[in-house]
Amino acid sequence: MTPENCAHDQVEIAIMVDGARLVMRSCSECDTRSWHRDGRNVELDGVLHDIRSVPTRYRRSLAV
Repeated sequence: MTPENCAHDQVEIAIMVDGARLVMRSCSECDTRSWHRDGRNVELDGVLHDIRSVPTRYRRSLAV
């Protein structure tokens, strides 16, 4: 079972990374997650690579 063919309520979290829309869909009933880049399915390691490869544009100091 994947979130795409699941009939339960799902959580969807979307972020923009270097101009691409990355989306994670999750169903707590089926205990499944899927990741998508600009509407296409991608593996988690591909998403993590995309996020790691983008230079940090904003960094807040937590020491304050």
